[in-house]
Amino acid sequence: MENIANIVHIGELIAVSEVFELNPFRMVTFIENGLIEVFETKEAFLAKYGIKETYEELENWCELNNGKIFTKPKVGSEYDSGQ
Repeated sequence: MENIANIVHIGELIAVSEVFELNPFRMVTFIENGLIEVFETKEAFLAKYGIKETYEELENWCELNNGKIFTKPKVGSEYDSGQ
């Protein structure tokens, strides 16, 4: 697993933790366990999930103004890492 600090800045964790209603420590744990995904670009997100009006397979998702997208697949969806 790549060091989370190389992927996500603490400010991003704090901002997104508000959306996901998790503290930053839990956010890091979820990212490490594959329960929350981090996409560096919108193109990377669209490559996995496609262009849709709604993303029903996601419990929640958040796009930051720097282009990063954080997603939390619904448990049991084909996109859930199953951990």
